[in-house]
Amino acid sequence: MMKKLLLILFFVSCSLSSGTQVPETTTSTTLVELSLCEKVEKEYTSLSNELFVTSFELNDYINNLSDALVEDDRVVFFEDMGENFDHQNIYKNYLEIRAYVYEEINRLYKTNKECPIAGDQEIADEKVLEAKKELSEFLNNY
Repeated sequence: MMKKLLLILFFVSCSLSSGTQVPETTTSTTLVELSLCEKVEKEYTSLSNELFVTSFELNDYINNLSDALVEDDRVVFFEDMGENFDHQNIYKNYLEIRAYVYEEINRLYKTNKECPIAGDQEIADEKVLEAKKELSEFLNNY
């Protein structure tokens, strides 16, 4: 009798748990058209992030040259630039991206004056020219 009662309780509990339904959660996304200024802000942020990542990669590379202070590694990095192709490649990449980002942010400001851009981080024409000049000098030297 006890076995039958346990068997019945077992079947009842199994049938109750298997009959329980878990509601499914679905997520839907709605595409929202961004305003002109939101598009400008998005582009500015993307450009800034690109420069940040490249700057971080350069600084991380320099910092990992030795166990010395980063200031000492920076001196060695630039002193060894002529002989070290890895140094040249990472610095060239940084200079190229910096020149590109500066020029693009400058363009964003000039063509979208009605849109305030993240903390008003305008890149003046002089900064663009300076970045291009540094890149050009580097390419001429290496």
